[in-house]
Amino acid sequence: MKINMLDLINRGFWGTLDWIYPPVCASCGEPGARLCGECHSKIKFIKGKSCLTCGVSFRGMADDCSVCQTISRPYTAVRNLADYTGVIRECIHALKYENNQGLGVVFSDELAAVVVAAGWSPDLVVPVPLSRQRMAERGYNQAACLAKPLAARLDIRYHPYGLARTRDTASQVGLSGEDRRRNVTGAFQAIPEVVAGKKVLLVDDVMTTGSTLEACASALTESGAGAVYCLTLGRFAIKTGISQQTRLQV
Repeated sequence: MKINMLDLINRGFWGTLDWIYPPVCASCGEPGARLCGECHSKIKFIKGKSCLTCGVSFRGMADDCSVCQTISRPYTAVRNLADYTGVIRECIHALKYENNQGLGVVFSDELAAVVVAAGWSPDLVVPVPLSRQRMAERGYNQAACLAKPLAARLDIRYHPYGLARTRDTASQVGLSGEDRRRNVTGAFQAIPEVVAGKKVLLVDDVMTTGSTLEACASALTESGAGAVYCLTLGRFAIKTGISQQTRLQV
């Protein structure tokens, strides 16, 4: 992929900031980089066969997992960069709770490579929105920190307000799969003037059960989006086996 002017400006901004305020590794704390080479080498990138729809790793001859063969998803496809464990978990924690917004640039090349490998051709990049309360507390949206540099890397339009959270929801942490689904159902609304007829790349930091992505994708498709591709930095590891897969994916 060629580097475009917006991408160069974005990288230059964070490079200058890191020169003025030298960063430390989000995983081991060593100074010199937001993520050192040694820690990067420990990331458990998702490889091998995965469901063409929900992205879950599975064994078999079919293109889709057993769950996606039996139910309809509101999104077109999901992909995830790495298992939510170890270094990636620490990076997401630093991005989410420690104001390490520059990590979005660190992972933009690899996230863009996932999009290219999947054969997607999105028109628009949209982050999963935070609630007003969470935005006020944190001051920034960690999904936007990933989505904006990714859009610049892919040289496509970034729209932070194409999707809105219409009501505050409880934290998803600690909730069961069914409770997560109920918590976010109907909590999002897309802007038809922005997304209608567009292939949307929806970006979030981590995927657990997929409830949030499904609720967002439903809002986007209801507003006329032509396709919804979902991409996250991390994904909770899913063990093989139909019962485990079903429990975590529906």
